[in-house]
Amino acid sequence: MDKINIEDQNYPVLLKEITKPPQELYFEGELKKKEKCALAVVGTRKISDYGRRVTEYFVKVLAQSGVTIVSGLALGVDGLAHKTTLREKGRTIAVLGSGLNQIYPRIHQNLAQNIVKNQGAVVSEYDPEMNPSKITFPARNRIIAGLSLGTLIIEAPEKSGALITAQETIKEGRKLFVVPARIYDRNSKGSNILLRKGAEAVIEPKEVLRVLGLKEQVLKKEQEKELSSEQSRLLEFLRENSVSIDFLIEKTDWPAQKIAGLLIEMELKGLVKDLGSGKYVAV
Repeated sequence: MDKINIEDQNYPVLLKEITKPPQELYFEGELKKKEKCALAVVGTRKISDYGRRVTEYFVKVLAQSGVTIVSGLALGVDGLAHKTTLREKGRTIAVLGSGLNQIYPRIHQNLAQNIVKNQGAVVSEYDPEMNPSKITFPARNRIIAGLSLGTLIIEAPEKSGALITAQETIKEGRKLFVVPARIYDRNSKGSNILLRKGAEAVIEPKEVLRVLGLKEQVLKKEQEKELSSEQSRLLEFLRENSVSIDFLIEKTDWPAQKIAGLLIEMELKGLVKDLGSGKYVAV
């Protein structure tokens, strides 16, 4: 276990910028001064099937794209966010509402250990032996928001810790993303209220990546895997330089109508760009 105070030169830069940064942090694992890109992912403890699918979908792509996932090690969305990141060989940080020797919930003790073993970090501002309480949990949410460039809310009831994290995110001028949900779902009433107040609605991970300034490397690779053998062949020519349909006809001996149809499908997937005058190039 390590300890760092706010005067230390290796204290996390983003966290130091918030209104009330913790004066000291206890941590296990690797706590960096600067993360390449960190995003908080939080939500309800009583996660639904919808919330589970959304969490795994978003976190998978974000983690594969190099985003550090920050969350609170709680049941539901938080725990699943950590687990999905680890499954994708990504980096994740867990911020506790208790001391490091009092992991809560206890069912996540192994998860905390796995985070540390896989180049992540488990962090707390509290004495290692301190038990969690109704005061410590809300207070730790400012750290979750503070370590991150923004926060992604997935399923948040009207009264929840996730909404506290959202409020801290807004207060510190960071990006707030919310996944929309059914208007009759009590589990997501808080999420929909945030959207009504102006939070950014996102329905795909690439929207988050775009705002954070990251290229969606992994998603493009996945889309390329879905290409037919004929489309993959065209993509190889397009990677070299911008080429005309006439050039592709000459190289493949396929009819113009067939090539044009293949190119349109690839353009819709965001893999090819129409430059005009019958010329195309790989994105």
